Amino acid sequence: MKKSLFPYVAFLALTLLFVSPGGAIPEEADRFLVLQGARLIDGTGDPAIENSIIVIQKDRIVAVGKGESVQIPENSRMIDVTGMTVTPGFIDAHVHFTYPPTEKDGFLDNDPISAYRSVYFLNRHLLIGVTTVRDVASRSNVGIWARRAFEESLFNGSRPVVTGMGITCTGGHGTQHGPGRVVEADGPAEFRKAVRGQLKAGADMIKVLPPYSREEIRAAIEETHYYRRLITVHSGHSALMRGQYYDFVRWAVEEGADCIEHAFAIPDDVIATMAKKKTYCVPTLDMMLKIADKVIAANPDNRARAQQWLDSSDIFRKMKKLGVRMAVGTDAVREDMVHYPWMYFEEIERFVDHGYTEMEAIVAATRIAAEVSGVSDKLGTLQKGKIADLVVVEGNPLDDIRHLRKAKVIVQSGRIVKQ
Repeated sequence: MKKSLFPYVAFLALTLLFVSPGGAIPEEADRFLVLQGARLIDGTGDPAIENSIIVIQKDRIVAVGKGESVQIPENSRMIDVTGMTVTPGFIDAHVHFTYPPTEKDGFLDNDPISAYRSVYFLNRHLLIGVTTVRDVASRSNVGIWARRAFEESLFNGSRPVVTGMGITCTGGHGTQHGPGRVVEADGPAEFRKAVRGQLKAGADMIKVLPPYSREEIRAAIEETHYYRRLITVHSGHSALMRGQYYDFVRWAVEEGADCIEHAFAIPDDVIATMAKKKTYCVPTLDMMLKIADKVIAANPDNRARAQQWLDSSDIFRKMKKLGVRMAVGTDAVREDMVHYPWMYFEEIERFVDHGYTEMEAIVAATRIAAEVSGVSDKLGTLQKGKIADLVVVEGNPLDDIRHLRKAKVIVQSGRIVKQ
């Protein structure tokens, strides 16, 4: 696939827009950064540690633990965060950051404008403490360019982990919003080729959307795993097509997909299989219930039409009961993007409302989200050797999860981006 330079040029043009106050504060390379006194929630699920110390050198955590057990190096820049709580940087595990925010904006939808939208989106997310996002389908691989621009420090924003374009059949899900967001493929050989094409373009992982045959999804999963990458699959729906019953999510889980997107249209037996096979899910529960609310508002006398989205609550609870690991992700597109960036915390709060403890919800927003993004070796927990992404919030989110909204200090890759 021929690569366009327009997204890259647009990111260069945006550099100057996002290095002013609110952007990263330069640090002397030879100094340590030390955060002292906070309650530590390290993302592993272990009990919180009071009066902690975190020592950062360049972009890495070099020491972390209870205050008296950690030696503070000389030449350290100290930040006193006594009485606050420190967590790993948050990860939004389901976004589409190139999408136009309204139906009208869809008429101006090309690679350059998508690049500008990306930087605006990523900067806003970073400044609430979302230090990493998992972009699960972008326009024309603009998401891949965004990740490359981030790696070259061309803008300040959330760190992108990207799938590139999604993969579906001709006319499949994702094609209804116009060209450029999915690769259309038919037959196992074309699905394999589409996987190879996205990985060649620079995708970190692969996303497939229904409809597809069992042979097609098997080919995509086998090819992705051959390259030792993760593959996630839109849960889609069961549909009666050409007189034959297609059950897309069941095939994806049975064939070994790593993750299912959305707590939507997942039968009970498939949930049990997901638990057995340790398949992840990003439920996007808040978005599912927002869609239900819109359907009910438009058709107050036809609540049954909204039931398929309302059922997401029950599916979520069933997955929680059976031990399916779920990560926090949002999935707003078009007019629903008005809910960003705070929609991220609404999703975390939905987790708590639906049976998660506050600690479990924080782990879902950090460690589990890092696992489904394929970056758990370097992100998602506050441990020695990990990249220093962290958020210091006011109060104790273990008492009230809404305290996560109150970021006072944000550090990404060892740099202070908000204080």
